[in-house]
Amino acid sequence: MKRYWLLYGCLLLVVLFSFIWYSMVTLQQASHHIEGQSLGERILNKMSPIHPTVQFTEPLVSHDDKSLLIDETLVKVKLKGIRVFCFITSQEKSLATKVVAVNETWSRRCDGKVFVATTKRVYPGVIDFKVPDGRAHLTEKTIAALRYLYTNHLSGYDWFLKADDDVYIIMENLKYLLSHYNHREPVYLGHLFKKYSKWGYMSGGASYLLSREALRMVVEKGYNVQGKCAKTGTDEDVELGHCLHAVGITVHDTRDQFNRETFHPFSASNHIIGPIPNGLPDWDRHPTRVGHECCSQLTISFHYTDPSLMRIMEFLLYRTSVYGRLPNFNAMKNFFKIGTVPPLNV
Repeated sequence: MKRYWLLYGCLLLVVLFSFIWYSMVTLQQASHHIEGQSLGERILNKMSPIHPTVQFTEPLVSHDDKSLLIDETLVKVKLKGIRVFCFITSQEKSLATKVVAVNETWSRRCDGKVFVATTKRVYPGVIDFKVPDGRAHLTEKTIAALRYLYTNHLSGYDWFLKADDDVYIIMENLKYLLSHYNHREPVYLGHLFKKYSKWGYMSGGASYLLSREALRMVVEKGYNVQGKCAKTGTDEDVELGHCLHAVGITVHDTRDQFNRETFHPFSASNHIIGPIPNGLPDWDRHPTRVGHECCSQLTISFHYTDPSLMRIMEFLLYRTSVYGRLPNFNAMKNFFKIGTVPPLNV
């Protein structure tokens, strides 16, 4: 009997050691596979496997859970039918950090979106125009993105938002501003700087928008016409502004009725607390303000928002409320200064 128990014990040991050996080999193979991937690849592989040229199409909702007592009826009724496509510029080194944060927060409210980056491999939701990174190629990359939008999405969306991967956008406020404009007219919106021309240009850092007609005109009458617009340059927002003006598109005001800005080229801390960067008043078309008067009640964007702050802003805006304090929506019917901005006398 003891002989049988001894034989049985030996068999168990053989099975156990075989299992351990197999597990170690499998783990080693898996670790080699993982070590061959960057952190960005490991994180992005967990994202939805969407083809780079296919836009994300998520509905305009706050993605709230049922424990949040939120009424979005006004948003769904008032802003229904305003379709915004977001093209968000980035770099491969930021795909695992900034892009993940943008994808988890404000960009979920875009009606369509694509991330633009030069990469060494294919990532879900990212399109590569094979334009090198760096300031020297920013204009080329932006023109490539605009041509892509013109070819693939012109008829499907009303507005086209250019944003960096470190800006935070409050989409509902943006769409309310857009509800006052006609996308069938050439409209160019953002934070207005006054340099380089009598019209000025919209800050790329604060984000800017083109209506469907503005996108059509800048591609067909601008970039598709030899010698009409510059196709290289270090400041894509400046060059785009020049091209838009060359085809007859003027700048529009985005301040509110109290002269507070809605698009902000620097961080929330810079604008609310200060100090503002040296020289900003020399660039701003409208008077630069710091503190309570810096920013509209219906603010749209803040630049230089890192991933941690982006998630904090998302939480405070969409998962917290102040009991008894509701905006006076009836008084906001004429909230924005709608219209073009006259040229400077230069």
